[in-house]
Amino acid sequence: MKPLLEAVLVVDDDLALAGLLAMSLAAEGYQVAEAHSAHTAIKILQAQPEIKLMVLDMGMPPNEHTPAEGLKVLDWMAEKSPLTKVLVLTGQNAESTSYQAILHGAFDFLEKPVVMPFLLASLARASLFNRQSIKIKDQEGVHKIALDLHVGDGVKKVRNAAELKLLQLTLSETGFNVHETARRLGLKRENVYYLIKKYGIERD
Repeated sequence: MKPLLEAVLVVDDDLALAGLLAMSLAAEGYQVAEAHSAHTAIKILQAQPEIKLMVLDMGMPPNEHTPAEGLKVLDWMAEKSPLTKVLVLTGQNAESTSYQAILHGAFDFLEKPVVMPFLLASLARASLFNRQSIKIKDQEGVHKIALDLHVGDGVKKVRNAAELKLLQLTLSETGFNVHETARRLGLKRENVYYLIKKYGIERD
């Protein structure tokens, strides 16, 4: 029996494909959950914050011919679950869709039809990235954050973007525990409350 691996959420409106991927990943030892819409995917992530890997189809109803629904999930995760690594599945217009997916925070992308060895290798890379990021944070006290900024952005905008990203990340890690967030960031609780209000961050 294979050792139990991380939890993975498979999101695809094609029930047969989602079921096949879920079954194949479970056979490899992953703990698998399924969702067939952007709305359901977000609900599952809210209920199961331990999920740190996702396989996401970009084209789902009611916008199955555009990446809008997939981008909706990516944008939610960038704010609420920034530690989760997302592997997006692209069908038509793969070049454009993959570009938008990476721009919105995807870790990797694979074209349909899915080739399982490629998917497993990509999941392994994402999992390793997560483990090493945690190791760096624990051993070096360094928290890696990615910022998408335009060349020419002023210092204030860059500072605010970094401040927001770090706050979102820490709140996510602590389950929105303001006291623990303040301790980790070296701030007073009232300062954390101020920043939460400043950036309009809401608890799920």
